[in-house]
Amino acid sequence: MKYILSILFLFSISLKAQITPPGLGDTNAASWYAMGLRQKLNDDANFESMTYIGVGLKSGEDNYDINSKLAIVVINQEFYHHIKNNWKVSYAVSYRNQKDYFKDENTNVNQTKVQQELRLYSRLSYSTSIGKVKLTQTARQELRKFVDNNWKNIDKSIQLRSRLKTQVALTVDRLKQHTLTAGAESLFSMSRTDETKKWDKLKYKEARFTLFYTYRPKDTPVAISVGYMNNLIKNKSTHSVHYASFDLVWEDPFHVFI
Repeated sequence: MKYILSILFLFSISLKAQITPPGLGDTNAASWYAMGLRQKLNDDANFESMTYIGVGLKSGEDNYDINSKLAIVVINQEFYHHIKNNWKVSYAVSYRNQKDYFKDENTNVNQTKVQQELRLYSRLSYSTSIGKVKLTQTARQELRKFVDNNWKNIDKSIQLRSRLKTQVALTVDRLKQHTLTAGAESLFSMSRTDETKKWDKLKYKEARFTLFYTYRPKDTPVAISVGYMNNLIKNKSTHSVHYASFDLVWEDPFHVFI
């Protein structure tokens, strides 16, 4: 764990807001640690780049130890373009390496399965402010490609996923050092089966509810966020997964070159 966090620090990242945890499947509880950087790409600050690396851990089936098992490593690159008024569009590519732990039914031996994901996504956001409150509506479309540890296709290797999110941010103090952010997101997806080459129907899969506190120390480019996410996963019945989240963000580290 110390080794992982040391790697994260070398890749430290920056965001104006928190880095929301990824979903880690049908577990009991999980934790998410992320670092990265956000960089303005022109003088008008309407083009930005955001890069981050994150690590997720999860509990076992019979406990709530949020740091029990390594679950996922994420490397993400996103570009933002601020357009008319309060609109913003972004484009991103992401690599994810996720581990699934299970017990072999024949040998009763614990096994680990690795799934790799290459993800392309775009999102469109609209924000409006009322005093200290900022309301943001976001639509996000993803193309996900899954392979196993040997880069071979799994059964449902391609998925299209749509995400709709509402987020409210409240700046608590006059100096804008303390911010509370709450969000609600619904996720819908459809997958193609490799054997039949057919797509299943677009269905609601899960909902994610988040609450974050962000602290920006005075006269520094760093933002620190701690938060909680509740992931409601719809299978035969709805299962609730609890996440603890921590991220360190660094704003505009190369501003002297722009």
